Amino acid sequence: MKKLALAIVVTATLSGCADKDLGQVVNDGVNGAINGVLGSVGGIGNGTVVKNDKGFSVEKETISIFDAERSSRDYGSITVTKTVKNPNSRTEVFVESCSQPRTGSLECNGNLFEVSQEGWLADDSIFIASEGTYQTITVAAGKYYFKVQSKETGTKYYATGEATIAPYKTNYISIVLE
Repeated sequence: MKKLALAIVVTATLSGCADKDLGQVVNDGVNGAINGVLGSVGGIGNGTVVKNDKGFSVEKETISIFDAERSSRDYGSITVTKTVKNPNSRTEVFVESCSQPRTGSLECNGNLFEVSQEGWLADDSIFIASEGTYQTITVAAGKYYFKVQSKETGTKYYATGEATIAPYKTNYISIVLE
């Protein structure tokens, strides 16, 4: 009898909520649980739950540093930390640091894609690295889209996003991977 009364109370309570509201509550709860699990695991935690007519599914994004395509959102951060007048009057990019908050300093490499005034990415890319000969690269001034990944780590970490490179200066770049 108590179970029947409880079922009636729960049914009456839920009947006050629209299906859309109930779906949103479930969606938010599942999103929170997945983000909590993916956040504690590390790597790319872009696990969002999408509701469709067939139920719920987890989406994951694959990032290729070689393709002239933007990621669905910016990962990590790309920051121009300082600009210094270049003694040769060149516009250069210098990868000053590459790090991951839970790992610390590490080596990374990736590509720069020039961004047109309309926001499109150029097909040709410019290779950069945090170590070696590709640490300093001569480029044309303007806006660039960075796609960078960690190197020689058990888990791949990424950073994507735009930065504006100042002309005739050495632009020092700090990269924080996610």
